[in-house]
Amino acid sequence: MDPPIDTLVGLLAHQARHSRDREFLRFEEGSWTFGEIADWTARLARRLVEEDGVRPGDRVAIMLPNEVRWPVAWLSILAAGAVAVPVNSSYRRADLEFVLRDSGARLVFTDAAHAPLVDEVRTANSDLADVRVIDVAAPGELTRFPVDAPAAEITGGTLANLQYTSGTTGFPKACMLTHDYWVRLGWVCAHAAGLGSDDVALTSQPFSYMDPQWNTALCLTIAAPLVVLPRFSASGFMADVRRHRATFCYVLGSMPTLLFKQSPDPQDRDNRLRIVLCSAIPAALHQQLEQRWGAPWREIFGMTESGVDLVSLPEDSADVGSGRLGRQVPTKQVRVVDPHGIDVAEGQSGELITSGLPMMLGYWNRPGDTAQVLRGGWLHTGDVAVREAGGYRLVGRLKDMVRRGGENIASAEVERALERDRVVVAAAVLGVPDELFGEEVKAFVQLAPGVEGCEETAQRIVDAARKELARFKVPRYVEFVDDFPRTPSERVSKPALRARAAERPGVTYDLQPARHGRGGPDLTGNHLDIRIDDDVAVLTLNRPDKLNALDMRTRLLLAQTIRRFGAGERVRGIVLTGAGRAFSAGEDLQQVPATYYEIRAAFATFHDITRAILETKVPVIAAVNGIAVGGASELTLCCDARIGSPAAEYFQPENHRGIIISNASSILLRRLVRNHAMRIILGSNRIGADEALRIGLLDEIVAPEALVDRAAAVVREWNSDPRISALHLGLLRPRPEDIEAAFAREDEAARLAWESGAFSEGVEGFWAAKNAAPPAPAPSK
Repeated sequence: MDPPIDTLVGLLAHQARHSRDREFLRFEEGSWTFGEIADWTARLARRLVEEDGVRPGDRVAIMLPNEVRWPVAWLSILAAGAVAVPVNSSYRRADLEFVLRDSGARLVFTDAAHAPLVDEVRTANSDLADVRVIDVAAPGELTRFPVDAPAAEITGGTLANLQYTSGTTGFPKACMLTHDYWVRLGWVCAHAAGLGSDDVALTSQPFSYMDPQWNTALCLTIAAPLVVLPRFSASGFMADVRRHRATFCYVLGSMPTLLFKQSPDPQDRDNRLRIVLCSAIPAALHQQLEQRWGAPWREIFGMTESGVDLVSLPEDSADVGSGRLGRQVPTKQVRVVDPHGIDVAEGQSGELITSGLPMMLGYWNRPGDTAQVLRGGWLHTGDVAVREAGGYRLVGRLKDMVRRGGENIASAEVERALERDRVVVAAAVLGVPDELFGEEVKAFVQLAPGVEGCEETAQRIVDAARKELARFKVPRYVEFVDDFPRTPSERVSKPALRARAAERPGVTYDLQPARHGRGGPDLTGNHLDIRIDDDVAVLTLNRPDKLNALDMRTRLLLAQTIRRFGAGERVRGIVLTGAGRAFSAGEDLQQVPATYYEIRAAFATFHDITRAILETKVPVIAAVNGIAVGGASELTLCCDARIGSPAAEYFQPENHRGIIISNASSILLRRLVRNHAMRIILGSNRIGADEALRIGLLDEIVAPEALVDRAAAVVREWNSDPRISALHLGLLRPRPEDIEAAFAREDEAARLAWESGAFSEGVEGFWAAKNAAPPAPAPSK
């Protein structure tokens, strides 16, 4: 079903005929009816055409604060058949120069406060010298023009806005938005929220942002008034809701948290709100927000590019506190896909993509960016989501992740955990360089007024979040800030925050100070020996008393070392071996994980060794000197060849206990031994050197004393020309995307095994085998 009227100009004309005397816009300076706004915008549109020389398709900028002249300017530009270019009224010279130059706007609606900045830009840039400032004349100044809009040909497909995005990376891009986009956005939201002419909508965002504009389209759809506040004020917002008797409002970003952290008021539930739509309702506060203000709060998801995609309806009470975004709106299709565009299973994470209407035409003057985000008829949002319980839940942003020790950590997940603390107004998480883990998690935290920003406070906040986060996700560093740089859509600008932190660093509390000394990471006690044998790096796992069991620190160091030598700048190849009678016993059983989150942390470090090996530009040879148990057995699969001594033996006992510390064996083992893989995994048989050679798990067997030398010789034999070898390795090894898909399958199998009880039972079995009391299993997640 489509909206009956597909242009904003047509909607305004319709309401001027049928609801002429009904209130339409209410600002601090007064109130205007549909008829008054229709007449004002028609006369101003006439002036634009007849005196200002505006022609269909011309771009006209608007740089005004929240006052009635903003929507009047917007609607008059559209009535003239031109294209509106909203400009943030807080922009400075560089921002304004960019938008005017990029959009090609030659007229700017502005006021006395902003006109000097426009003049400064015109004077400093010869290509912008012909930009003219025009005013939004009052109705009494336009009586010489008729109240009939110009005879411009306007359809639903006519371009209405160049709407610039927040520009979190570099300069912003302009989304090309049509009349149909705005009409459909208002129409869909009105129906989803069940709004009608008896409602009163309220907004506090600057009008240059998306929200007041689609709120205007919504009120044009239902013939209801829109209240526009000068700005958002957490302390005064709900009082304004009561004063204006608002029944509907939209908030986003940090606004719900800021509102909730205001002191409770006996009048909190004394309001007429029927529904609040919001983007990013804090899951832990969701039910409390509803209870406090006595109205349903529901998620709505969309982007400037796509308008609206998902919404939780008023009756969807099961969504409360779940973090779910609701279901797709009737005019949209939504999917969650892997990097190849293939739909992932329910409960698995992937990129959220969407198609249907409303949708931008593309990015202005940026065909490459348009082609990148709009592929095969689907908009790729860059958001990571999971599909569950008939809805969708966001996990984070593809580009807003911290990569710690091989594990991808969604900043948003950590931020939500921190913001559940009542003393935290807002939090932002960034990855900071770390020599051992690659990146560490740092939290920037804004505290409620009166709370002391000290190490004790930092530790208490992090300890509270620790109950909800896997160990590897817990922030190591905390820095308290007074506020955050924000995008126009009220999200924290991570690039600006990172730049500010570098330029003006604050006090940072290191909550794990014992790990690092002044000289960098403390690697004493690691169990990896490193030597260069001629032009080959020999890495020896050296913990013979524990069968070279791999603890977390050694696994991280091993991956880091393989990457360092894997570039091929210092050595021709790598040999990986073990000391004593074992290649490695895999996971250190003295540190066996006792919760699924700890299992995931262990998986991540094994996975990262696989990634490190398969990313090298040089051959990696496993010299299997003895038993290779569990994760270590699988570690040899990643190598390009396996040369063993007669004592070489492969064994994966954990498979019979439901513990699969997998290193992508689902793809690597079948690559090597094909139909033997099934009996190796399901049978969990010990495989000696001769059997391993027969089925292809070993390439050759040599005497123990010749093992490492033979492996090094193979490296040199294979890598006579490093350039050719690197090309061949890339062809012969599994593709990175196939490995990542295998990781995802194995991690999902581990999760299901844990939730079934088989996994936790297997962990306890390991502890029992060591005559240790098993730890209490953690609840399923």
